[in-house]
Amino acid sequence: MPWQLTGIHGTIGSCPPEDLLTPGLGAQPRVPDDQGQCRIPGVEAGDVHDRLIEVIEPLLLPGQPNWVVLPASEQDQRLGWEQQVGDRAEIGFGRGWSALAMSQLNRLGTTGRVIAARMIGADEEGVEAVVALDWTPSDQGLELVFSQVDGRPEGGTDPGALIRKGGEVVTQPEAVLCPGTGSDGYLDQLYPALAALGDWVQSEVRWSFPEASLGALGVAGCLFGWAWLVQGYNLGEFTETTAVLAMDESALVGLSLVRPAGA
Repeated sequence: MPWQLTGIHGTIGSCPPEDLLTPGLGAQPRVPDDQGQCRIPGVEAGDVHDRLIEVIEPLLLPGQPNWVVLPASEQDQRLGWEQQVGDRAEIGFGRGWSALAMSQLNRLGTTGRVIAARMIGADEEGVEAVVALDWTPSDQGLELVFSQVDGRPEGGTDPGALIRKGGEVVTQPEAVLCPGTGSDGYLDQLYPALAALGDWVQSEVRWSFPEASLGALGVAGCLFGWAWLVQGYNLGEFTETTAVLAMDESALVGLSLVRPAGA
């Protein structure tokens, strides 16, 4: 089933995500303050958990499916999140869960919203971000041809088996969309799986880091990457299948394969 990205909401630092996707406007959410922070303006809560609630709540769609991707560090707050939003959204933790959210949306086959947010503590450097993407089924757009997750709760996840499954669907993608900035260690989990990558590491395959110029965005970065990818297809920069890697410090690793309908 083809999908159209019909809405992009939220803020990265003080900038709407659309502005950071617009050619010529640059790619800086905001100049960091003296503490090295790019916080979202207007958020009054001080605690990271409460700040997450404050930015996510207004983005939950009433009467439509919602998926919320939370930082892995919030996993010990699962019960609280289920009580807070569990009747209005499916919740998961870590970037890898975004692949599961996309798979569930694809199976459901109806308009839905995927939300992800990352907030920072008072003494933590970085960029705060909340991104929400609205996906609508259509007769044209992008097809999700593969989207699965794998993970070991005790740690030591090896994404090799997942990549081999993806390789059975697409021997060599046009591009690989990578998580994070390239210097944050998110790709370290790939080291045990290098043999499984096969033709995915050939020179003609483009390995792209959409977040590299923005700084670490946490789980919100995975949705920014999806929006960046859709723009790339719309501009003709991508024309075939792209592999989307979703991994971070959490145990869950996700892999999605997406292509234009009819490709």
